[in-house]
Amino acid sequence: MKYLTSQALPLIEIIMLMYKGISRQNAKRILVQNTISIDGRICKPKANELIAVGQTIELSKATDLPKDKKPTKLKDHPSILFEDDALLIALKPAGIISSKDRNQPLISSFHKTLENYLMDRNQKTIRLWSVHRLDKEVEGLIVFAKSEQIQNQIKENWASFTKKYWALTEKKPKENSGIIENWLKDSVKQKVVAFEQEVENSRLAKTEYHFVKTIKKYHLLEITLHTGRKNQIRVHLEGIGCPIVGDYKYGAASKYNRQIRLAAYHMQLQHPQNGKILIFEYKPNESFFNPMQADEKYK
Repeated sequence: MKYLTSQALPLIEIIMLMYKGISRQNAKRILVQNTISIDGRICKPKANELIAVGQTIELSKATDLPKDKKPTKLKDHPSILFEDDALLIALKPAGIISSKDRNQPLISSFHKTLENYLMDRNQKTIRLWSVHRLDKEVEGLIVFAKSEQIQNQIKENWASFTKKYWALTEKKPKENSGIIENWLKDSVKQKVVAFEQEVENSRLAKTEYHFVKTIKKYHLLEITLHTGRKNQIRVHLEGIGCPIVGDYKYGAASKYNRQIRLAAYHMQLQHPQNGKILIFEYKPNESFFNPMQADEKYK
């Protein structure tokens, strides 16, 4: 049974659309009893994995599969929310760098992971161009161009796009909302430092925050970026006494080894070719909002 997705939804909800009227429990049973293929690639996705618009989902009984077909591990199947001839928008997991690091050429990147996946899927070489970066420890929406021309177009208009993050902090800010604006500069200790006035080689950074709610002992903030500097949100939240959970580099408790609770969850941009406004959102897993009181394995 095949189904072409018309909207980005978790897999479990797509199964419920394929089998109209079934319960969520029965949909889970279907996932367990069938083999899942996404765009012709057999894999083992989780029920809450986000499936992008335009992807083809196929269900088949395990006995119907050729013997040489082996399911691909989920980690080998990147989550792509949008793709056309101009650009690609994907969900980068925490624990992997966005793009190749010249100082560490042997370390794998999400950029390269995507290119390898596309080459395997399309059986031809496909190149992607980086538009922006997410810190290694940060998860979320990331954009790649499919040509250098499109890359330049998007970069020229990057300031007009909307980028929002969820940040889970150790402390609640004194004010429920505010704007942090100062100058950021790399230090010799591989840490970004903030200055109230411009200094040599510094860059202006502007971050807007809104308190959303308290979750047990932590606090959820919605962050809107007005500039995109290295480690900007992490530095700014440390500066107001609200370090991000897991971010011991910028003031958080280091008792446990944790994923940094910062996620690029919302993006709005104008398509570089047809001018349409594209809006994408995703919700991190519940474990993002409820850290364990123990070391985490997420890489």
